[in-house]
Amino acid sequence: MKPVRVLAVADSDSYLKWAAWTLGRLGTTTRAAETHVVVVRSPLAPTPEQSEAAVAGTGPRPPVTLGPRALGRLVRRTAPDVVLVAATGPVAELVARHVVRATARGRRPALVTGLPGMALPATPQGTGWRRWADAFVVHGPHEVAPYARAFAAHGAAPRIVVARLPFLAAPVTAARAASERVPGVPHRVVFAAQAKVPATREERVRLLDGLARLTDEGLEVTVKLRARAGERQTHNDPFPLDELWDAEHRRLGRSADDLSFAVGPMADHLTPGTALATVSSTAALESLARGLPTVMVEDFGVGVTQLNEAFAASGCLRHLDDVADTLRRGGPVPDPSWCAEGYLHDRDELPAAVTELADRARRGTLSTPRTAPWSWPRHLWVVGRSALPTAVSARLRRRP
Repeated sequence: MKPVRVLAVADSDSYLKWAAWTLGRLGTTTRAAETHVVVVRSPLAPTPEQSEAAVAGTGPRPPVTLGPRALGRLVRRTAPDVVLVAATGPVAELVARHVVRATARGRRPALVTGLPGMALPATPQGTGWRRWADAFVVHGPHEVAPYARAFAAHGAAPRIVVARLPFLAAPVTAARAASERVPGVPHRVVFAAQAKVPATREERVRLLDGLARLTDEGLEVTVKLRARAGERQTHNDPFPLDELWDAEHRRLGRSADDLSFAVGPMADHLTPGTALATVSSTAALESLARGLPTVMVEDFGVGVTQLNEAFAASGCLRHLDDVADTLRRGGPVPDPSWCAEGYLHDRDELPAAVTELADRARRGTLSTPRTAPWSWPRHLWVVGRSALPTAVSARLRRRP
């Protein structure tokens, strides 16, 4: 039986990480899968350092970057059975259009897509840009129904596939996440930063002040950045934490050395003796999967706006002022039912779905998807920016 050929196309650091790790999982669970990943050119494209961090631990070298037309030629030349479109909405639609056009006179590959983490709420925008999908990957069983309804509102019905986040350390059960804790009191806190939360400059300065106060309790604190100031990431960061700290630490009465800042693979920071803190990053799930104390900071609220509604019943929410005392007592213990019903499950429907869709692609029984732009103004904007040379595109990275 011929191996399943899967091509992944990413457009930013977080999507590249999801794509590379997803292909790695498929390589071990799908019949002799042949996998390949590329980055499509856009202002969101990761820097070489971000690419290296995203694929670390998956085997492949950092991928090449291609323009949309070159991507179409690659699809015609390599004839993948499945294309995993791992990109932000407007770019994902652009990729799907070029894949379909490249195979208009032949059997098209199946189109699989998804989001690189916790994906609720299921928005009209997120599903509208992806209504061409044959399958949509979610990472929690509770996400299936909301996404089925959101796609149905567009007249679309992709197969909703449940798979655990591929970069979790191992298949996770509720019992393991709740009880297999790394022994000892942590001496170090890694804070997983995000671009969108906290949202305001004032809140982000307050966050830094709270993290710095942890050092007064004898804890070493490292802020793990998705990118250095000036580098683009999936979501634009208007107030990079490292820049804010440089500007505000004296006013806060702190030494610049009270906090350290780091980039690179998150896995390198999740070591014994470490606790993880965040507002809503999926790094919390990586930490829980490794049995490390994990705190979700609730100082800035809990809800859809803060992107942390999924953690409301986790048992791990704490205020910054309570973190040191919580860690001295071993850290929060996640609720077992939340683990089982949420993202720390052990379901993986993706290999079977990919195999079935590859068979349909080879038989030519896939229907023609709707790839007409969901929003023409946004589509034309993305086309123009994706056509620019990399050097010119890089100058636009700060533009929202």
